[in-house]
Amino acid sequence: MNKITFFKDYLTAEYGHALYRIPVDLPLGCPNRAGKFGEGCIFCAENGSRARHLGHSLDLKQQVQSGIEYVRRRYRAKPPFIAYFQSFTNTFGDVEQLRAYYRQVLGLADFKVVMISTRPDCLQTPVLKLLAELAAEYDLWVELGVQTSNNHTLKKINRGHDFECTRKGVQKLAALGIKSVAHVILGLPGETARDFAKTAVDIAELPFRAVKLHNLMVVKKTPLARAYPEMLKSGELKPLNEYEYAQAAADFLHLLPEGWIVMRLTADADPETVIAPKWWMKKGQFLELFKKYFEYDQSQPDFYGVETADGTKTLYHPQFRQHFHTLAGAHSEACKKFVEPAKLFERLQKETEVSVLDIGFGLGYNAVAAVEAATAAAAGFLNVVSLESDPRTLKAALQLFPDGSLHFEVINSLLENGSWRGKYAGINLLTGDARQTVRQLEKQFDCIFMDGFSPDKNPELWTFDFIRQLTVRLSSEGIIATYSSAFPLRGALLRCGLNVGESIAFGRKRGGTVAAGNNSIIEHPLRDKDVKIILHSTVGAAYRDPSFDNTAEAIIKRRERLIIRLRKHGVPKWLKNT
Repeated sequence: MNKITFFKDYLTAEYGHALYRIPVDLPLGCPNRAGKFGEGCIFCAENGSRARHLGHSLDLKQQVQSGIEYVRRRYRAKPPFIAYFQSFTNTFGDVEQLRAYYRQVLGLADFKVVMISTRPDCLQTPVLKLLAELAAEYDLWVELGVQTSNNHTLKKINRGHDFECTRKGVQKLAALGIKSVAHVILGLPGETARDFAKTAVDIAELPFRAVKLHNLMVVKKTPLARAYPEMLKSGELKPLNEYEYAQAAADFLHLLPEGWIVMRLTADADPETVIAPKWWMKKGQFLELFKKYFEYDQSQPDFYGVETADGTKTLYHPQFRQHFHTLAGAHSEACKKFVEPAKLFERLQKETEVSVLDIGFGLGYNAVAAVEAATAAAAGFLNVVSLESDPRTLKAALQLFPDGSLHFEVINSLLENGSWRGKYAGINLLTGDARQTVRQLEKQFDCIFMDGFSPDKNPELWTFDFIRQLTVRLSSEGIIATYSSAFPLRGALLRCGLNVGESIAFGRKRGGTVAAGNNSIIEHPLRDKDVKIILHSTVGAAYRDPSFDNTAEAIIKRRERLIIRLRKHGVPKWLKNT
């Protein structure tokens, strides 16, 4: 699939405008529960994903009236509507009782489209005949809970059927001309990107017409909620954040046939009931992010590979219009601007454990150079936590290094498992917006590498607010190291109460920057003259992002407005005669 057709697009083409769902909760329960009130699938909420606005009413007429009121008030919706039999298993029961329920609901409003959510093991012959009867009168879609094609996972989540059941179910529906939807969850316990891809390939071979996709959510009062702490600790379950899921969803959809309709990309749940993941993005923000990931392969030029002066390779990033490293040497820059100023080798010879926070994993040079230093020291253990917002970067980086090399081994392991471990060092990769992931880290670090794109292109990672978060996560003898010597960066570091110095120049005239709470750690402190210029003129005005969610453009404009105000109050652009 290279072009997405959302359900809204389909409805607009068929009916001239968008139609809105009216959720209905039939009193049917689920065969996978003990009676109607057992636990069922480990992720299933007590109410079987009942629409929030329905409250606890089971009166079908009230449900329809409430649903219509809701969409009219929120969306100014007009008839016709979609009857959405959503909660639990809507083909589980006596066929005549089902017919009575369906007919009662469909007679309560102007419905043109009917959506029935069910399980693939609840499609007995009498039910199929009833569905065919409805399909002759309405635009009928039957949503099958596939979840995954991995039978081991299906058993683990207590699904109660295997994938062969899905295969047979969708074929029965297709034989009757009934349109079907595959409901899939990404991020189920124990599953990786390979499992997601296998599910996509498997369902692509079947006669589905649409897909509903969302990430796994750990909801309170479910079996999964009880198992979650242990699953998280063991690494069996890692809830997908916005960036991880956007990438996974984009990759998944690219494996599906053209023409399939995408009915949903995200799940809705009461935030008060969600244990994990705690997304910070609103739905609209996430959809914009997803579109960038989905369209990337088609509309964005690829990263361009470039060989640097020391023989190692880097990439050119078309969005930021910058290389990931100085062309004087990618590996050399990692050593001279990060590993050596942080004195990793010396720290490892003195300490049993040294921790590094690597902000902007990128192509992995800093993390791998740190591992090389740990291997050379052959003492202590190095723990690296690397942050990266764009997992596609790692995929592109993998092509730069020969199979069998340490660099290839590290990146390949991070892509597959999110971690790598050697004799003297280990790396854990956290993907997502560093502004959010940093605030989730509770430990302190001996070294912090700041390696985002330059502050004028990627100011999100160079603000006073972000650096203040780093400062509280820096150990008393810790050091921050970066290639950048930008005045706004140094201004932010100084205003956070750090002692600031300069590392040796490499690949450019000015050296990088180091900062620490302990002044004795800084070998080459900034000159008093430079400190005065930074603190008493507008060149050192720091970028600000108090809410940790501003765009680069908004952050840059905020600083521009600040400089205008400072100039009006007599603060010079540059401090002379110091």
